[in-house]
Amino acid sequence: MSRGRAIENLGRAPVPEWEELARAAWPGKVPLAVAAWCGRANLTLLLLGLLTQFVAGWAHLPWLSLGAWVVSSVTDWLSTRADPPTSRLLDLVGIRPQVRGLLRSLLAASAVFAVVAPNAITAALSYVSVVLFVQLAWYLQPVLATWVSRSAPALRFEPQSAEQPAATARHLRIYARGAGTNPVILAIEVVALVEATLAASVPVGTNAALLGLTLSGALLETALIYLGWTAWQAHTARRDAAKMYEGLVDEMTAKQPSFLVYVSLGARQSKYIANQWLPALDALTQQGMLLVREASQLADLGATRHPVVYAPSPRDVERMLLPTLRVAFYLAYGERNGQLQRDPRLLHIMLLHGDSDKATSANNQARGVDEVWVAGPAAMERYPAAGIQMGREKFAVIGRPQVAELPIGPTGNEHPILLYAPTFEGYYDQTSYTSLDVMGVRLVRQLLRKHPEMRVWFRPHPASGVYRPSMLAAITEISTMLRQAGDGHLVTADEELTLNDCLTKADVLISDISSVATDYLYTERPVLTCNPQGMAQADFVAEFPTQASSYLIGPHLEGLEQALELAFGEDPLAPARLAMKKHVLGDTPDGPQAAFEGHVARVTAAR
Repeated sequence: MSRGRAIENLGRAPVPEWEELARAAWPGKVPLAVAAWCGRANLTLLLLGLLTQFVAGWAHLPWLSLGAWVVSSVTDWLSTRADPPTSRLLDLVGIRPQVRGLLRSLLAASAVFAVVAPNAITAALSYVSVVLFVQLAWYLQPVLATWVSRSAPALRFEPQSAEQPAATARHLRIYARGAGTNPVILAIEVVALVEATLAASVPVGTNAALLGLTLSGALLETALIYLGWTAWQAHTARRDAAKMYEGLVDEMTAKQPSFLVYVSLGARQSKYIANQWLPALDALTQQGMLLVREASQLADLGATRHPVVYAPSPRDVERMLLPTLRVAFYLAYGERNGQLQRDPRLLHIMLLHGDSDKATSANNQARGVDEVWVAGPAAMERYPAAGIQMGREKFAVIGRPQVAELPIGPTGNEHPILLYAPTFEGYYDQTSYTSLDVMGVRLVRQLLRKHPEMRVWFRPHPASGVYRPSMLAAITEISTMLRQAGDGHLVTADEELTLNDCLTKADVLISDISSVATDYLYTERPVLTCNPQGMAQADFVAEFPTQASSYLIGPHLEGLEQALELAFGEDPLAPARLAMKKHVLGDTPDGPQAAFEGHVARVTAAR
């Protein structure tokens, strides 16, 4: 795993909703490729720049300090759009962009003060004066953004698009000024620093020195004018908030959506929770809408034909309950679901985002919705098995539209591909099913050593490492092994392969108790399931019934070689796997998408 990925998994400092929104659709013009490159170099250039400025001050080399300031500052600005992991790490320890800028400014001022010339002190003081006003303008940009956000309306959002609706773009411009390194602030200060460096080397009383003082005054005024301009835009945005809200409601009402998909998830989970439903939702004939509660979901949300509305507050949710809406779909048991579920006018339906024997698949909160739509009979059986008694009429079987396009049967690969796709450690001890940090490294090492005929692909769960550092260490070690092995071995993230891309190509899957394993049943190819707790086979299958058609691997890799021999040989579990496929993924006559469409038509017409 790359250093950037390791840093990214540490998380980022909490930021306001308005900053997450700004980063979801950055309004600047810096090309993303340039921003990404600068993001990778940002931390290195920051540290080198500060060190160079420090040395330049002691060596009385103000021009060297100026050069280091420019390189470090410009890199910081260019990387803002990419939101690099290194910047997140700096944010996490309190070194936000304004602090980084102030550190550079202090060292730059020291270098000017250190010049052995009569005008150096005056030049340095004039630069410091500009810096004070620049910092004032910079620090107040987030304050103004927060002020605007508190009265902002719900906003239309176009996922994966550089062009946003007018009201959204208007707010983004204000919010972006408070996030990262501001280019206008940067331009004002670089002019002040160049002027101070020049003025420090000319005799006192010359026209150049006088011009420098005049320019410093003009720069002070420019910083204040820029701050005033942002304040005016913030004021007008607040003034027009009610009008923008009316326009949004009118626009959405004209679309006449009959259902709403409620997206409220853990930070940045839309990538693997919401996005898996978008193709099925887009294929519906009915018009719907997505209501997104957290701005952190927007950057990774996929493009969709259904309008997306960012609605952060409970009042936003209330105001977006349009008269044509009949149904609300939920993708997870989010903490904020109740802010919509309280409304009795809608039919509330839980879709979830996968089917597996994980304890979370049978959640007592299901009692609070009107219907639970499941892939197959296996999902319905989990509820009474967990002590949750709900009538059969509360369930609807729709299959798994997400896997309907997966090819069935042998892949025809020249070299068989074995996909190792472990789950994450879970949010509770009860749901810690992962094999990754228990046996994953040994598993991959043995596969590489004993099976040169295979190609090993590795796809860990995106949330791996949320609690256990050992998960990140295992990812790093496995990724390093596969990259060094080369010759078709692959860390799937390196090629940006989707889960379905991986399932399509894999001849055999090794996984854990996870919806990845149940989705793979659709291909009818062999599944090997890890048993990291070393449970007896009978107990394992009793607790996880869908694994009756899987070959099991113990925590010390016992059973691995036999399982591989059977999977690539006579495959005695093939009939059981076919039966389990129907039991888990449903046996819908016209396919899962048709079943999904039919049930959506039923519930939207019934109210």
